[in-house]
Parts: sequence; structure tokens; C-alpha cells
Amino acid sequence: MLGRIYRLLQEKERKQLFKMALGVFFNALLNFLSLAMLLPVLYFLLEENSQKQAALFFCLLAFGVVLLKYLLGTYLLRYQNQCLLSFYRRLSFHLFSSYYQRGLLFIREHGSNKLGHEINAICYAFSHSLLAPICRMAGDILLVLLITIALLCWKGKLVLLLFLAFIPFMGLYFLVVRKRVQQYGKDDLNVKREQARIVMDTFRGYIDMEVNGAFASRQASFLEGMDKISQTRIKLDNLMRLPMFLSELSVVLGLCLLLLFAQGDISMMVGVFAIAAFRLLPALRNILSSWTQIQNASHCLDTIEDGLKNYNENEAEDWHEIKFEKLIQIQDLSYAYPDGNLVLNQFNACIRPGEYVGICGASGAGKSTLFNILLGFLEPLSGKILIDDVVLDRQHRSSWMKSIGYVPQEVFIFNGNLAENIALGCQNIDEERVREIVFQVGLGQWLESLPEGIHTRMSEAGAKLSGGQKQRIGIARALYKQAAVLFLDEATSALDNQSEQDINLCLSNLKKDYPKLCILSIAHRDSSLSYCDRIIHLD
Repeated sequence: MLGRIYRLLQEKERKQLFKMALGVFFNALLNFLSLAMLLPVLYFLLEENSQKQAALFFCLLAFGVVLLKYLLGTYLLRYQNQCLLSFYRRLSFHLFSSYYQRGLLFIREHGSNKLGHEINAICYAFSHSLLAPICRMAGDILLVLLITIALLCWKGKLVLLLFLAFIPFMGLYFLVVRKRVQQYGKDDLNVKREQARIVMDTFRGYIDMEVNGAFASRQASFLEGMDKISQTRIKLDNLMRLPMFLSELSVVLGLCLLLLFAQGDISMMVGVFAIAAFRLLPALRNILSSWTQIQNASHCLDTIEDGLKNYNENEAEDWHEIKFEKLIQIQDLSYAYPDGNLVLNQFNACIRPGEYVGICGASGAGKSTLFNILLGFLEPLSGKILIDDVVLDRQHRSSWMKSIGYVPQEVFIFNGNLAENIALGCQNIDEERVREIVFQVGLGQWLESLPEGIHTRMSEAGAKLSGGQKQRIGIARALYKQAAVLFLDEATSALDNQSEQDINLCLSNLKKDYPKLCILSIAHRDSSLSYCDRIIHLD
């Protein structure tokens, strides 16, 4: 496990981990010193002529060591937390980027709920439920070793008694608890993922839930999940209480063994045993508790390792900038999905700047697949796409993305203002250009009615916008980025006839202001493509 953690960290983080290890060592050393300072106090008090002044001196010395330990411990804990949070931040960011790099099919296959949970919760668990307990456990193990070495130098029999008292119970705990804790951790993760999915699906499908009276079934599923989470939590809490019980039992057993086998005056030995047990008791308890927490969170390593597999932090730059000025050539294009279903077979076409080209066909004919290949989201099984004689591939995709706009059936609207939604991804927004484009797409009258103009905040997912308004915002987004090609993916299929005609008229009028703009549009019927110069029919 330590090797896997080490491989996940970068060079800078490994150096931070080394500093954390040094901090753990010094903190354990100070804990040992604060404990060792009590032994002279015990010695002087148990002498026949007790020396109270000497005992008081060592008490004050112990007080100073405890104070120093607290101050240094506070600083070390703060540094450790900063390191852990930086690990969480970096891993979460890289996992987020890695999942995004894997593309459209991967995201659709695994679902945004599951991926979102892994990016946030799993990376946080790695830092605070795996690394943090390992640090605590390492510190306590070091303290136990230091106490053991010191006792070995003083009286080896006492060490034997301590080990006879503690080891059987610790061994029993490790053997009984390990597999159960790992399973509880996995169960808890799976149930929480399912809970998040239930909530997201219910809110997203509110209308269908309400119309079909399905909310009661969702409530039942939600409560069933909550019951599973509660049961797992209760089992884990019961296991977490075992360390305290076993460690206290070990102390009582150790005292029994000491009374049975020690000879002569055992007052000093009992005193040392009591002081050692005073510090060993919480240390051993923490070791067992930390170990339980580590086992519970160990599954997060699998998720992060799998998520970062083949992740390229610095993606290769485009070798050639794509500029669509002459011709898009689609040559012998074929594509089959992972299930083996052949969607496109030897497809050929040519598209020129300024052309409005419609692509029509029944469901399953390959319209959306063709679009996703042209957009660069899917790689063809065979054949190629040439843009001004440059092959569209993974190395040129980001350059191609700068030249295209995309308007799907349900346009992506986020909870920002109108200007931010149109200038999507831009840091410095040209507000005058936004206003000009809003009027060009036929939203001028609506803009004037907005309370804060282009700074009016849009509702979540554009819930307060009509279908036609969303489509026009999508078109405006493409015009703002000065796209050379505008992809319309069944953009008007969910609109009424009048709204569809208005959108088609809006697109026809764009020829005056944007004569070189090429539009590729998907639809089920020819009437939705009335503004196109030509229509390609897919069988």
C-alpha cells in the first residue's frame, strides 16, 4: 500500500512526504521525552528519603517539554494538513482532467454522478482517511518502539510482560476486523453513489416523476439506501470501539502478570509499568483505530490508480493549425460502436465554406455518429476527414474545436448571466459584441425586457427560457467565437412549427452578415432543413 501511495505522488509531493515523516519522528521523540521526564519524579518520590525538591525540578522540566511538544505538534499538524489538502487538490484536479480526456463515450458509459463522486469524495478520502491515519499510526508506532527500547535497557522482563499483555489482543483485532472493515468501506461507497444517483435522477426527471406518480418509489429507494448507510455506520462504530476495550483489558492483564511473576519490591516496576501504560494505552488504541480507518479507505487507491491510468498532464500541442477556408472532405468513412454495430459504411461527402448542408435520415441511420466524428469526439473505424487537406485526428482536434460551434437539441445553459453563457469560456467578455449578436439572432426585444440586460442571471439549465430562446443563445455562442462551421444537432426538433420557422429564418438571414459561415444541420425530415442549400440523405 505504501508503495502504491508513493507512486501516485509527484516528486515535489514526495519531498513533502519526507518532511512530514521527519515531523512525525520528532513529535514521537518529544512524546517519549515528556514521558521519560516522569520517571525521575517517580524515582525520587519512591526513595526511602524522598527528595521532593528534585522531584519538583523534574516536574517543571516535564512541564516545559509538554509545552514544547504542544507548540511543535500544532505547527507540524498544520503543515501536515496543508500537505494533505495539496495532495487532495492535485489528485482531484488530475482525476477530473483525466476523465474529461477520456472522451464522450467514457463519460456516457460511467455517468456524471459516479465520476463526480470519485473526483471529489474519493480523492478527499485518499488524503484524509488514508494518508492522515498512516501518519498518525506511524507516530504512535515510533513512540511504542522508543518506549520498548528504553524498557529493554532498564528491565527486559517488564517488556516481556507488556508484550504478553498487548500482542494477543492486537493480533485478535487484526485477524477479526480487517476483511470486515474493507467490505464495510466498499459497501458504504457503493450505497452513497447510489443515493447520489437517485437524488440527481429524481430532480432531473421531476415532471415525469410527478406525472407518473413515481416519487413514492424513489422515496422508498432513498430510504432503503439510508438504512444501508446507517447499518454500515453502526457496524463500523462498533468495530471502532473495540480498540479502547482491548487496550484497557491489556493493561489489566499486564498488571495481573506483573503481580504474579515479579519478585521482591515491585513498587518501582509497577510505577514504571503505570507510566508506560499511561502513554502506551492511547498509542495502541490510536494504532488500532488508524488501522481500521486505513482498511476502510483502502479502496480509494484502486479508483485513483485506474482513473489516472494513461493520464497525460501535458497533452501534445497541435502540430498544424486547422483553418477551414477551402474544403471538408469525408473519405470512405466507417464507424462501429464497441458493441460491434456498424453505423456508417464507406461514407463520402464534400462540404465548402458558406454552404448550408442538411443531413436527413431515420433514427439509427448514423446522423449523430457522423456529427460526433466530424466534431472530433469519435475516431472512425476506417477512412478519414480532411479539412483543407489536413487530416482531422487527435493531434489536431483542439485546433479544430476553435473553428466550430455546436447547437444540440437541449442547449447547455449554466447558472451564469446571459453574457457569460454566450461568451462561454472567455475571461474577458466583449459586451458590445454580445449585444450586437443577441440582436442578430433575433433576441433583441427579449434582451430589452431583461431587468439587468446581458448581466441578467440565467436560471439553472435555462429552466425559465423557451426552447427557441435556448437555440438562439446556442447560435449566438457560435457567432461570438467566430466559428467557421456551425453544427446543429436536431436543434429544432423539440420546437413547435412556428418556432422552427423562426429559427430557420434566423439562420437564413445569417448569410448576409456571415457569408463564409458553413452550417451542418441534422433533422429527421426535409421540412426542418428548408433553409439548406442541399440535403444529404442517410439510409
